[in-house]
Amino acid sequence: MRKKRFFMKKIISIQLVLIVILAMIINIIVINKTYAATTYKQETKQGVEAFPESYKTYLNELHDLHPNWTFTAFNTGMTWQDFISKETNSHLKNTVHNSSDALWKDSCGKVASSYACASQAIIEYYADPRNFLTESRVFQFLEMSYNPSVHTKSGVESILKNSFMDTTVDITMDNKTETMSYSDIIMKAAQESKISPYSIAIKIFQEVGRQGSSSVTGNYQGYQGYYNFFNYGAYDSGNAIENGLKYAKDKGWNNQYISIVEGAKLMANSYINVGQNTAYFYKFDVIDEGKNGVCSHQYMTNIQDPESQSKTLYNTYANNNMLNASLSFVIPVFNDMPSRCNLPSQIDQNNSSSYYITGTDVSFRSQPSTSSSKIGTFSKNEIVTVLDLNAKESDGYTWANVQRSNGTKGYVANCYLKPCNDNNNTTTTTNKNIKTQNTNVITVPNMKLSEIVKAMNLTSYTITNSSGQNVDVNSNAGTGYNIKDTKENKTYKIVVLGDANGDAYVNSGDLLAVKKHLLGTSVINDESMKSAANPNSDSVINSGDLLLIKKHLLGTQMISL
Repeated sequence: MRKKRFFMKKIISIQLVLIVILAMIINIIVINKTYAATTYKQETKQGVEAFPESYKTYLNELHDLHPNWTFTAFNTGMTWQDFISKETNSHLKNTVHNSSDALWKDSCGKVASSYACASQAIIEYYADPRNFLTESRVFQFLEMSYNPSVHTKSGVESILKNSFMDTTVDITMDNKTETMSYSDIIMKAAQESKISPYSIAIKIFQEVGRQGSSSVTGNYQGYQGYYNFFNYGAYDSGNAIENGLKYAKDKGWNNQYISIVEGAKLMANSYINVGQNTAYFYKFDVIDEGKNGVCSHQYMTNIQDPESQSKTLYNTYANNNMLNASLSFVIPVFNDMPSRCNLPSQIDQNNSSSYYITGTDVSFRSQPSTSSSKIGTFSKNEIVTVLDLNAKESDGYTWANVQRSNGTKGYVANCYLKPCNDNNNTTTTTNKNIKTQNTNVITVPNMKLSEIVKAMNLTSYTITNSSGQNVDVNSNAGTGYNIKDTKENKTYKIVVLGDANGDAYVNSGDLLAVKKHLLGTSVINDESMKSAANPNSDSVINSGDLLLIKKHLLGTQMISL
């Protein structure tokens, strides 16, 4: 009997232990679920004032240039380090082209479909929103919802022009055949998915290229009659095209209309409707929906994809005169962000021959000419070694011979270069509003020529305007004027910051000149005029220069060196 009681007690004890263990397991699961859903306190706030100081300068400039634009701060609740840690926790989660600078590629050596695993430094650069708050680059934060008053068929047609979708196709459904243009199909996809048709068109090009791929011909061996415009299921393992077309066949995407419309709806349900409603959020999943965790639901691996989409979107809005429409931008904010995330380079930035690129997608050419072949493009803030700053003048540019950190040599217009130490070939004169840089004399508006020659200690000189006519020394200096030091037989070109049209005054004419340059309707090619149109001296003409000229005219902020 005692043995039986002992045995029963033992069973009860074991049951109690199992119950406790089970309760602990259930408790852990519940805690983990709660943690996954509430790890990050995320909220949105509208207006420039909702952003940290490191964002505000750029956003204020954009708002002054485009008052109808609205900016929403999406506070991720994540620390910057936590975010980067999640983006680097597995290989090939973020990639760059295999031909990229060595510092852009991770030392793991992983490569897939000509793309290499991205290094942490380059991920940080492309993930930092503050590197892209310029008039064109900010479009990667454009909210993707369909707006009939803004998004038009003509806008879609401008995107599709000279591409494989600049045509019509015969669509058969319900035993009826109808001829439709791709622009009509994309507009229908926008109406049904509620996604911007511009974003749909650009996303297709991102996936299959402007001339299309085997995914959209409908005649791929074994998958004839099937189309996959968004490359759903086109995983890199095995044959990506076949993987994508198998997905399309399983979905029944047996014509171009169904593939585009249903693909757009799937994109909306999978991304837009869960908050990933910008090109940036497609790439960097910082939306905590309690699904699989942040940074896990990312449409593509290429870290440069959002910037590429941004450029195309900007051009679309600019070419269709819609830059002043009511556009909404959603921009992420992280806690404990670093002061700056630079573009990684192996070049010593303290060397006097080290310069950084001030523009975006700047052409790197084999010869000093706009007609020569491109051997690549430079990203903003990329560091190069200058071998000859003024190698040759042609096509309205002065060309510099430069070398990338990977050893590749070529040419770039030197208006896109700025010395890393900011002291190269610059001499301060006796007047703080005048300085000489190489053979340029840079000064502020309303400076008299007499003050310039005095500051330069010139005793024997001639002054001519851009037309070669003599100019009185007591008149205002104008951009493009020449001062020849006849004693030293040296000629200096004058640059008046803000005087972008060379009339010796800063006025509404200069505002118009800069605006036309930004819109691409009348590009400024003269080097001295370019420098004048860049009064904030960051070596690239953008909305910040337009804003500074406005403020100068209003008297709220004067242009200065």
